[in-house]
Amino acid sequence: MNILEAINNITQIDFSKVAVKEITIGNNRAQNMGRGLEEFVMNAFANSFLIEDQKTLNAEYEKVFSFQGSKRNPPDLMLENGAALEIKKQESLNVELQLNSSHPKQFLKCDSPLITKTCRESEDWSQKDFIYIIGHIPKETKTLSSIWFVYGEIYAASEEVYLSLKEQIQTNLMEDQSIPFSETQELGRVNEIDPLKITNLRVRGMWLLKQPFQVFDYVHDYNPKCTFQCITLIPTSKYEALPKESRDKIDGNELIVVTDVQIRNPDNPVKLINCKRIYYSF
Repeated sequence: MNILEAINNITQIDFSKVAVKEITIGNNRAQNMGRGLEEFVMNAFANSFLIEDQKTLNAEYEKVFSFQGSKRNPPDLMLENGAALEIKKQESLNVELQLNSSHPKQFLKCDSPLITKTCRESEDWSQKDFIYIIGHIPKETKTLSSIWFVYGEIYAASEEVYLSLKEQIQTNLMEDQSIPFSETQELGRVNEIDPLKITNLRVRGMWLLKQPFQVFDYVHDYNPKCTFQCITLIPTSKYEALPKESRDKIDGNELIVVTDVQIRNPDNPVKLINCKRIYYSF
């Protein structure tokens, strides 16, 4: 299973029968709608929108995914022998994505300290493509207005850009002798900051990333008058490397428009990356 199959499956949905569910566990509606969006994405990749029996659904998910994570550690999902998926639910197209302590990624690496042991051992892998999936569900609605699929390698800079900043912050804290600093997987920890020596401070990063609607406004052709839009940006090299059978489904789907576009290189914006924009709307 791959991203092209998921896009094709989305175009076959009868949206009068399929909706993003609002999970009613807990009081945090935004988080619960996010869980509903994750189920929508899982069904898109597993082509299981119309399956209601949970036992059958579980079996279909197992065929497609090798790992499902939690909000504390990336990624949200991993396709068996395929890409890693990070899913974000947004109520506005102009609000930054909150990545918490996980910096933006071009790829997911098996040796990343941010992933869990279970994720690392879920299959035999060393590096995966990283796809950001952003679902726009306007505030006070349960309607998925748009869903965006964007490859990390055209969205985020190389990992050293983010790690060098983290190291610089840690170094500055360590060099200040007045701060009892200790290094952690986060930005750091300041210990015993009060006279009783009973208060510690965790220094955590909150990474924020502009949404594709803002970053790729020169190529995405978003139409605010549409009821629903699915917008995908994928490097041409990645598109052509996907199975021909999947590409043929996209090329033969009259509901889908595939356009050649050029995206600014996140590491060197004056250079351009050849990409495909895959667009579906109604």
